[in-house]
Amino acid sequence: MKQQNIGYRLGFRTRQFVRWLSVQEIRLQQRGVPYWITKLPLYLCIAAAVGLLLAGALFAALCLALMIFMAWYLNTAANGRSEGPKGDEPSDGYNATGPEGPGFYYSGRRIDD
Repeated sequence: MKQQNIGYRLGFRTRQFVRWLSVQEIRLQQRGVPYWITKLPLYLCIAAAVGLLLAGALFAALCLALMIFMAWYLNTAANGRSEGPKGDEPSDGYNATGPEGPGFYYSGRRIDD
């Protein structure tokens, strides 16, 4: 029974490609081309496949790291852990006891009057 699923078709195409490649290697060797040169296309195909697998794994790892960072950032923002001013404190001043008494000062002047 002949199978027509994707895995079978991929294996069949791979087998056809390897068979075609071996025929071409034999033809090149018959013309006097050195053996190691006839193997270069096969080695290049293997290197390309491994490179694509590594690039895909790196891309997946970076996407996962980005999703984890976004989840952490949103969790931190939702819990209100910001380090900004709270209450009625001005964002650009400071609380001190100055020449005009305790209060909020900005550039040496009291601003909470």
